[in-house]
Amino acid sequence: MANPDDTAALAAAFTSAHYLVPALGDTGRVHVGVQATALESCVPAAGYAFITAWNPDSASASRVDNDRADGELVAELERLGAIRLRAHAQDDQGGHREDGWLVLDLPVRDTDRLARRFSQDGVLTWQAGQPVRLRLYHHEPEDAAGMLWVDWAG
Repeated sequence: MANPDDTAALAAAFTSAHYLVPALGDTGRVHVGVQATALESCVPAAGYAFITAWNPDSASASRVDNDRADGELVAELERLGAIRLRAHAQDDQGGHREDGWLVLDLPVRDTDRLARRFSQDGVLTWQAGQPVRLRLYHHEPEDAAGMLWVDWAG
């Protein structure tokens, strides 16, 4: 996992990671900065988010703690009436993996609230027909000019 104190490295780790909705096979692959055209045609929505409750503050948590947090996230998504599909992210080396959810039409304010509640460093959000964006819950570093697909929500 990237050091959350090095926001440039953290952004690079998120943008190079692979995101997948297994039920959709190759159609469910999502990458920051790229339109998710195939996914959007399979599961139409106005907006999309990838969120997890795993490993708060980029610190490894036990499977038990991650599963508990995931259950709390699911309960909150159910309370909101959010349509979701199981998803996961893994680093570009195929090693570190986190389970999460692709959520359809969840307002950004709710996505932000949930990400902060579960101490996440970032989530993916995008509108249909637009490239996938990374939303990081840190202040924008001075050297962020080249991070075109990152929204800083610190």
